[in-house]
Amino acid sequence: MKNLFFNGLKESTNKEQILAKVRNAILEKSENHFTDINLQNDTWVPFKEEDGSEFTFIKRFKESGGIFMYFETKNHFVECLKQFIDENNWHPLWSSCPKIKELLDGYGIELTDDYKTPRKKLVSLTDCECLIAQTGSIMISDTLTTLRAAYSIADIHLVYATPRQILPKMKDAFLFMKNKYYQGLPSEMSIITGPSRSTAIENNLVVGAHGPKQLALFLVEEDTQ
Repeated sequence: MKNLFFNGLKESTNKEQILAKVRNAILEKSENHFTDINLQNDTWVPFKEEDGSEFTFIKRFKESGGIFMYFETKNHFVECLKQFIDENNWHPLWSSCPKIKELLDGYGIELTDDYKTPRKKLVSLTDCECLIAQTGSIMISDTLTTLRAAYSIADIHLVYATPRQILPKMKDAFLFMKNKYYQGLPSEMSIITGPSRSTAIENNLVVGAHGPKQLALFLVEEDTQ
């Protein structure tokens, strides 16, 4: 018993010494090694305004491994979506997004909220907050999808968007979110750039290890009628 007590006391003392060093380190005034940083300048991928946001987004989205499809009308999009679902046996398509459910209402496309039932491929369809041309990325939030799983665990992630959602730079996307959710930002916002990639498994690049293996974007022109 004495040995056990002594070992515990010694361990406690070591912890106290470590915590004391941590507190002292926090209180010490540290030298600022980044005095030359200009917070007004972009540090992301260069963006050429003359190329146009749409052109740059499409180019960089495809470079990151995304699958891009453009549709001139909503009806054309729905027809192609039905074909994809039938040809690839994606029945039922998983979506927890209110906007997607409203968008596809009356078109005979079966949607489900259930993602726990085992199936050959879990295919999710969501909308998005905005598209970022500078990095070819998609910004999404759990406010839109109601479930974070909608963009994190699917085998294939399909995204619906319109051209007006394309923003030039990363800082424009954050400003957009700040203005849209001025009463409080979503609990989770994610910036998705291409399919999931990881080198955590024996330092080998694996696609889809921690998220969707495929990311596809349906860019649909808004009906003017």
